[in-house]
Amino acid sequence: MPLPEVLPGQTTERSSRTLARAIDVLDALRDGPLDLKGLQGRIGLTRSTAHRLAQLLVERDFVAFQNRRYRLGPRLIALGARAAERQDLIAVARPIIDALAALTEEAVNLAIRDGDEITYVAQAPSRRRIAVRHRVGDRNLVSATALGRALMIDADQPTWNRFFPGEARSTGETGGCVFHFEDGGDLVRCIAAPIRDASGVIVAALSLSSIPQYMDEARMIALAPCVLSKAEQISARLGHVRRS
Repeated sequence: MPLPEVLPGQTTERSSRTLARAIDVLDALRDGPLDLKGLQGRIGLTRSTAHRLAQLLVERDFVAFQNRRYRLGPRLIALGARAAERQDLIAVARPIIDALAALTEEAVNLAIRDGDEITYVAQAPSRRRIAVRHRVGDRNLVSATALGRALMIDADQPTWNRFFPGEARSTGETGGCVFHFEDGGDLVRCIAAPIRDASGVIVAALSLSSIPQYMDEARMIALAPCVLSKAEQISARLGHVRRS
């Protein structure tokens, strides 16, 4: 039987090496544009390999090619801006999240939307014996969470219907907060409110999560203004001016 042209593990090794070299190309361009010869010399590869990697990155908009010189591309710049915005959001929200958790003894989460899902980007744990726990980086469906509903409050009606078919937009909303009652599993109860940037666009949502043992409907209603106030504090620090 003839030996395979690519042995097990070689494909993964080759892919990892290509990825590492592509990162080297991006790193070489961080100080400014380079022509192919300059790029080749900076990363220490053959001309053909440097050209192949650069062209691959150009095709994905991570690198731009103009006037025979390569420079960092629009997609990479946009990703960098998104990362900076997220870090600013977390830095601004952190003391407010911690204060809300200390005040209520419940779990507090900060999340952003990514398509049909939310991503938890910051959290403060509950002090309860039985607690609702999410880790930073965890993901959940927009349609399955109060955070998702808060993030979608401004969506047009067709978009709302796609995520929440048969659910009226006003259901569970009190003073700008959104309530969600999980029907199965641990019967999690959650209050969430949107966070807006200087332009008024919803960029994140803040939530308070617990179980019925600690947070019945009456307590949810009582805590809603506090959750909304904390979300508005974060929005204000991001530059949002609330209209009366």
